[in-house]
Amino acid sequence: MTSPSPIDVRDMAIIHQAFRRAYNESAALVRNAASASADRVGFLADHVDLGVALLHIHHDGEDELVYPKLMERRPEQAASTEQIRREHQDIQAQLNAVSEACKAWRAGPSTESGEALSSALEQLNASLQVHLDNEEEQVVPLAAITLTQKEWDEVGSRAVAQVTRKQRPIAFACCSSRSMRQTWRT
Repeated sequence: MTSPSPIDVRDMAIIHQAFRRAYNESAALVRNAASASADRVGFLADHVDLGVALLHIHHDGEDELVYPKLMERRPEQAASTEQIRREHQDIQAQLNAVSEACKAWRAGPSTESGEALSSALEQLNASLQVHLDNEEEQVVPLAAITLTQKEWDEVGSRAVAQVTRKQRPIAFACCSSRSMRQTWRT
């Protein structure tokens, strides 16, 4: 199936911008919290955990709702689509490392555990930047001419459904598109 004209995929750039900033900013916040109170550590650790969960949700949606359709409908592009999908596995390993470091920092906040978490966040961010560039250059344009708008929007709707109402304003504050705001409010 090919769309008669490209669908609107601009929301991906908005989501990716949030991911592009999130992990280095979190690393800086953690690094600057060397002598933070238990409440502050808990707050920041919750923030890091949410960032990890959101990227996991985002990638699961792509893996289940976007990539299979692209590979089926655009077999000539299957190798490059599959390569970008495999990048998700590498990033998942880094997300796991961030989660473990965050758990250790939460349980025993110290300069050392905070530095370990900050470093894990920075490593994740470095890999993620390359992946997001690849995805924006190869997958997003292909999706724009291959998927229907309904199929594309399903990825965002599914992600929103996995985030609690309480977390939505934090998670989707970056989303300025009208359709995304309407989705996360419901």
